[in-house]
Amino acid sequence: MEALFTKPALSVIDEELERNTPLTYHLIISIGLKGASCCLINDKNQTYAAVEQINFMNNQNYATSFELFEKYYKESVFFNLSFKTVTVVVISESFTLVPQALFDQNNAQSILTFTVGAIDNSKVEFRLLSSIYSYLLFAVPDNYVLGFAKLFGKVTFLNHAEVLIAQGMIEYKNSSENIILAHIQNGNFELMAVANHKMVFFNSFKYVSTEDVAYYTLMAYETLKFNPEEITLKLCGEIEKKSTVYSLLYKYIRNIEFISSHRNYKFSGGFNPLPSHFFFNIINAAHCVL
Repeated sequence: MEALFTKPALSVIDEELERNTPLTYHLIISIGLKGASCCLINDKNQTYAAVEQINFMNNQNYATSFELFEKYYKESVFFNLSFKTVTVVVISESFTLVPQALFDQNNAQSILTFTVGAIDNSKVEFRLLSSIYSYLLFAVPDNYVLGFAKLFGKVTFLNHAEVLIAQGMIEYKNSSENIILAHIQNGNFELMAVANHKMVFFNSFKYVSTEDVAYYTLMAYETLKFNPEEITLKLCGEIEKKSTVYSLLYKYIRNIEFISSHRNYKFSGGFNPLPSHFFFNIINAAHCVL
């Protein structure tokens, strides 16, 4: 079946978007096999000016995901804007963490290949995550590197894991409580655990069913010897309280809380209908690069 993109599943655009003002906006793009999102930050008044999300149907590879994004982008409200910076968050499980003391950038590709397997047709990037004293190594598909450079010129690439780790440590590193943080989005979710002021667990999973999310979450509790009657599960991403995922998790975990996206920037009025925990990764990516 032919791969295609849907109309925006969600679109919130500031009515006062300044289309002809140069270098006013920072554009953040999140992209993976299942879909893409765009977040626009107005540098002049420190607000989130737009968020839009599309889904990719029948997509099986990263080359096609860029092609679908490019078609969407050229028809979108973002196309005729100019940007101060562009950041692309790659949703991919081709990443690993290496302690800062052991990292050698000359061996970055061999380390990542050893950990995740073949990474053909990809560029290896690495970024220091100072809050956990580790480097994050990740693969960026070549067609992303070339395609986004053609669209925008200079682009900063992040892996989706960086955003959650960075913000999770800001929120909970100095907390006295142990927690598990779950970030859920279209077909992917991440689990991160913080105990005794340190990150003690992080993993990224693909899921098909509600039961997959519950299984991996409870497995993390068991592996860490965390009591689900005592240790709070913090949720963020595209999940609602009325969802079947939430209902199943609540059967086994006593305390579940939604956490709001970090807000150094303000939301324009059009964002009021959005649950505060939605788009956690793409909104918080700004704090990794700006």
